[in-house]
Amino acid sequence: MNFVNREMQEALKNLRETDTPQNRNKVLELLITTQLFVPATWDKSPQLDDHGNMTFPPDTHFSILIIQTTDKQRFFPFFTSKEESEKWAGSKNGKMLLLTFDQYIPIVEMAQKDIAGIVVDPYGINTPFQTPFLLGLKDHPRHTGLKETQILKGEKVSLRTPKNVDDLKEILIKYGKEHANVRSIYFKERIMVDKPTHWFIIVDLEEEDPRYLQEMAHYCARCSHGKQFEFMFASMKLSQEIMEKNTPIYLKTDA
Repeated sequence: MNFVNREMQEALKNLRETDTPQNRNKVLELLITTQLFVPATWDKSPQLDDHGNMTFPPDTHFSILIIQTTDKQRFFPFFTSKEESEKWAGSKNGKMLLLTFDQYIPIVEMAQKDIAGIVVDPYGINTPFQTPFLLGLKDHPRHTGLKETQILKGEKVSLRTPKNVDDLKEILIKYGKEHANVRSIYFKERIMVDKPTHWFIIVDLEEEDPRYLQEMAHYCARCSHGKQFEFMFASMKLSQEIMEKNTPIYLKTDA
């Protein structure tokens, strides 16, 4: 992968040179909204398509590699580019995944007793972020606000039926039953090349208000199984095509 997070590289450089509230906020925003390379291993073999892109089975467990500082602190090493990752000899023990904040923060949270946090480009700009700080970003406005789904015209959206997540399915149904504005909910898992899968949820509302989707994301967060949520309104053309071929997990009745 030729991915380079140039925005993060520039923001960290600016922060190192001039520590101002504006430069700090820019780094925080990019931590939440952009991707970073993460060296990892996994216990299930991915399938490769004709272009060599990987897709993982839904029950795959990922482990992020660890780097230790001279004072014995342990961090997850993250990288802004493949070139930066190759500066660390330990990267040879794993493969690189491109992860978002929502995808890696559950792993950081689960490891908080053993890991001090993450360090970005440890053999470059070498910027650490402590675990309590990262967990606090979950309440940052740029994280709690919904991001608009960007699907290009003609782009293929690969979906499959989620497995072994009855708790998440039940809480989605419970949300539908508790909110009269919800007419139906469709629940799928979206397959992305070279990335972990995430939950894909279509919501049919009497009144389409993004605040409902934001509330729904918070409502279901504890049952996310470490995956990110992608929500879509039922009025969108792609949603309607998917709904025609699938059965909702929740359907409002008159009873």
